[in-house]
Amino acid sequence: MKSFSAICGAFAGLALSVGTMAPATADFNDTKPITYSVDGATATGYGKAVTEAINGIVREMYPGTDATYKPGSPAGGIQNIGTGKSDFTFNGAPPEIAYALEGKPPFKESLKDKFKFVMLLHDGLVVHSVMTKDWADKNGIASFEDIAKKKPYMRLAVNQPANLQSTIGMYVNLFQTFGIDEKEVTNNGQGTIRANSASGLEAMRDGKIDVLINGGFIPTAEIADVARGRDLVWISGSADKMQEAAKRWNIKTITVPKSAYDFLKKDEPTITIWNVVLAGAHVSDETVYKFTKAVFDNEARVRSIHPSLAEFSLAHNWSNSTPLAIHPGAERYYREKGLIK
Repeated sequence: MKSFSAICGAFAGLALSVGTMAPATADFNDTKPITYSVDGATATGYGKAVTEAINGIVREMYPGTDATYKPGSPAGGIQNIGTGKSDFTFNGAPPEIAYALEGKPPFKESLKDKFKFVMLLHDGLVVHSVMTKDWADKNGIASFEDIAKKKPYMRLAVNQPANLQSTIGMYVNLFQTFGIDEKEVTNNGQGTIRANSASGLEAMRDGKIDVLINGGFIPTAEIADVARGRDLVWISGSADKMQEAAKRWNIKTITVPKSAYDFLKKDEPTITIWNVVLAGAHVSDETVYKFTKAVFDNEARVRSIHPSLAEFSLAHNWSNSTPLAIHPGAERYYREKGLIK
């Protein structure tokens, strides 16, 4: 498939053309309530907590607002906003967006022009690549380069297939970059466990897996907790290769400091995944405008929701790194703030 950067370039003209449209003329500067649903994250954990906190901010700014949380998956969330079954998703990421635009499975057809960019939520979901010390010592593994060379059998825990950002964007990306054949090292997939991050961590805690590659924020308390009962080792990878992996999906590299976890022996380069807020093209300009205004007019409260949002600001989070056009409702707000001329 095309690289995400290539897709961004192909759609750049579309995004720029939207940026030159005249702003809407309807008056949205009132406190009338809005109604919307948010889709695409799990029933518990980080996604729900952040979504409900943001929805609470919107409800306070527009009393009577009906904001509904609908658990699901990242790909499922985009599918639903693209087909009018839901309104927003807060965890749009490069692989889901690219596959939706191309109509590549799990999407049955292209959703081009069916969903739009609203804002960046964060760009700091850090890819954690860890292995048990027993397995590392047994096979003489310290890095992805070692795995590519020695091809040891591993019991591998990764996320569920519908979570493209945590599979295609993480372990598949790294395996391809470092030249590792998943089938070769997992006995044609027999050693691969596909489950959410909590289940993968539990399997590592119980000694049922050797390697876990998934996303988390720094530091991830659950990984630190597993490390207290089982010796872990970070799977190193060269900075150049991490840059190559990042380029494939228009994401960033990050250095995890040695101080982040007790089991780290040195600073470790890895990649991060960004998440953006997306809205279906069917969602009214008023709804998206009021949502955008509520969030950015309450930056300090958003920053207090979770450490991943600690740097949330209008100056940074209006930035669009996707190939998508900005939703006209969000565009109106950005024009009012002088960000779009």
